Amino acid sequence: MIKHLVNPKISVIIPSYNSVEYIKECLDSVISQSLKEIEILCIDAYSIDGTIDILKLYKQQDNRIKIIFSKKKSLGYQINLGLKEAVGEYFTIIESDDYVKLDMCEKLYTLACRQDCQVIKSDFIGFIDKKKERIFQNLPICYDKTLYNKKTNSHLNPNIIINSWNMNQSSLYKMDFIKKYNIQANETEGASYQDIGLWFQILSLASSIYFYKEGFYFYRQDNEHASTKNRDKIYCVCDEFEFLDKFLDRNLKLKSRLQDIFYYFKFKMYLWNLRRINNRHRLDFLYKFSQDFSLIYDKLDKTVFKSSEISELRCIIQDPNKYYKKYNSVFYGIKKKIFRIKRKYFR
Repeated sequence: MIKHLVNPKISVIIPSYNSVEYIKECLDSVISQSLKEIEILCIDAYSIDGTIDILKLYKQQDNRIKIIFSKKKSLGYQINLGLKEAVGEYFTIIESDDYVKLDMCEKLYTLACRQDCQVIKSDFIGFIDKKKERIFQNLPICYDKTLYNKKTNSHLNPNIIINSWNMNQSSLYKMDFIKKYNIQANETEGASYQDIGLWFQILSLASSIYFYKEGFYFYRQDNEHASTKNRDKIYCVCDEFEFLDKFLDRNLKLKSRLQDIFYYFKFKMYLWNLRRINNRHRLDFLYKFSQDFSLIYDKLDKTVFKSSEISELRCIIQDPNKYYKKYNSVFYGIKKKIFRIKRKYFR
C-alpha cells in the first residue's frame, strides 16, 4: 500500500458523480503516475451507481487517496472543496470520465519548477470509443501557435484570453497563487460550465503562464451525460459571466485593463452557446443575448471585433427574431458548416 504524503508536490482533484463506467480508468492513470509525491482528492457528490464503492476499494490500496463527499451536485462546489483540502505545492484537475498519461504530473511539475511558473497549460488528446476502436485527436490549448513555449501573462499579452482554450484540465496551478487571490469556481448546480469562471480568473491574475505543446490529458468526447451534451441548459454560460462581472467589479484595475477582451470573450461564448443549445430554445436565448449586450454595446471597443462580428452583434441586439430566422436559413446553415470545417482543419 502506498502511504499518504505529508508534503505532496501535486494535489490531484477528481470531482465525480455517477462515473462508474469511467472512474477505474481515471484512477488507474492517476495512482500509476511516475511522480509518486502526489495526493489524490476524490470529491464525490454522493453517487448512486457504484462509483463510491470503487473509490473506497482504491483507497484501501493507496493511502494517497482521500474521499471527500460533496453535499451539492455542483462541479464548482466540488472543485472548491478540493482546493480547501489540498496541501500540494501545485494542483491539477482530472475529470472522472477522462484519464492522463502516466508521466503527466512528473513532466508538468519539472517544467513548472524549471520555468518558475504559477500556471502550466498543455495540449489535450480528444478521444471517442467506436465499437472496439478508440479514436484520438490532438487538441491544441492555444489557437495562436506563437504563444507556446514562453512565459507570459495577461498584462504582457491580454490576447491569451481569446487565443487559448478555456479549459482547466491538463494544467498545473501553484497553490500559493490560488490562495493569495482566493480563486474559486462558481458553485451553480450541476456541471454547467463552471470551468469558464475559474479559467478566466486564473488567466487574468497569474503573473507567469507557460503554454506547453504536448498532450498529456485524454479528454473524453463521447460521454452523453457530459454537461456540453445537455442541449437544454440554456443560460448556464450567462451565469458564469454574471459571476465574472462580480469578480471584475471587485478588481477594478483588472477590469480597466481587460474589459475589452472580456466583452469579446463573452460575445464568442454566447455565440458558441447559441450553436450548442437545442433549436427550440435559441430564440429565447437570443433575446437574452440581445438584452445583455445592449447594456454594454456603447462600451465595446469595436476594433477588437471583426467588422462581420459587429454586424452580427448589431443584428442580434436590434432584432433577435430576424436574426433567428436568418440563423435557421439554408444559406446560413451552409455558411456555418464551411466555417466549422475551416476552424477544424486550418486553425
